[in-house]
This record gives sequence, structure tokens and C-alpha cells, in this order.
Amino acid sequence: MTEPNSDLKRIYKHGSIAVFIPVLAFIIAYFANNILILDYVHVLLGALWTGVDIFLGIIFSSVIKNINKATKVNIARGMIPMTLFFIPTVSIVVPAAGYVLATSEGIFSFTSSIFIAIIIIGILLVATGFLTIVPVSWKFSRELSSEKPDEEKISKNMSIISKGAFIQMFFQMVIISLMAYIVVFP
Repeated sequence: MTEPNSDLKRIYKHGSIAVFIPVLAFIIAYFANNILILDYVHVLLGALWTGVDIFLGIIFSSVIKNINKATKVNIARGMIPMTLFFIPTVSIVVPAAGYVLATSEGIFSFTSSIFIAIIIIGILLVATGFLTIVPVSWKFSRELSSEKPDEEKISKNMSIISKGAFIQMFFQMVIISLMAYIVVFP
């Protein structure tokens, strides 16, 4: 059993790295004023985000059904830096980089129905994370800071993170499909 304060220190240490790296990559790409670097940051971070959501939304959901509550608490300890810090960070950085790319390349016009669809789906995508994954992860971090974390509370809320990630994954696939359509049929 780990000390509650050491859990929080580890969570925030790893969480700060999960925020720092994507933000720094975006800042460097933006100020480098290089479309290729910005595109790389957008695509790489988007792929990582989608991969995390695929894992949490499909694989993780089937795994958590079959494990005991104590193990779920240990899993929560390990995944909070990703779900509380990385996912919200990339949910801001990836669309921001995509928007900068699209407008600088003249891909979208504000009257384009595809552009409007991508913006609406993007808002739903980001809102899903901030309404499901982030609040539950925040609750987990608060619960883990207590002397005896409530295993029942953590166990019941694990599926919320998985469902939120699954919904995000769905919206990401729709946006990726729309972006592929734009590339193939300009």
C-alpha cells in the first residue's frame, strides 16, 4: 500500500509531464512557422490521443469487468496522470494545431458545411472528455489522497472513463473520416 501523499506527488509529477510535452511541442511548431512540423505535432498527438481512447474505450472496458476492486484502485493510480492531464491537454492542443493548419493552408472556409460539421463534432469530442473522463479522474485523485481509498467508489466509476473514451473515439473517427474526405476530394 502506498502513502496517500506519495500517490498525489507521483500523479502530479507525471501529470505535469503529460501537459508539458504536448504544449511545448505545439508552441515550438507554432512559432517555427513550419507547416510540416505543425502537421507532425497535430497528427502524432492526435494518433496518441486516439490510441489512448481506443485502449480505454474498447480494451480497458472488457478488462475492468473481470478484476477485483483492489486491483482497480491500483489501475486508477496508474492511469490518472493520463486521464486527468494528458487527455484534456491533447483535447485542446490537437484541435488548436488542426485549426491553425487548416486556416493557414486555406482548407476551410467558415461557410463550408464540412468545416461546420468538424467544429461541432470537435466541440462534442472535447466536451465528452471534460464531462466524463476529467471529473472522474479528479474524483479518483481526491479519493486516492485519503488514508483509505473507497474501493467501491473507484470500482463503480471506472466504467465512466471507459465509456467517455469510447464516445471520444467515435467522434475522433468521424473527424478523421471528414479530414480524409477533404484530402481526397478537395
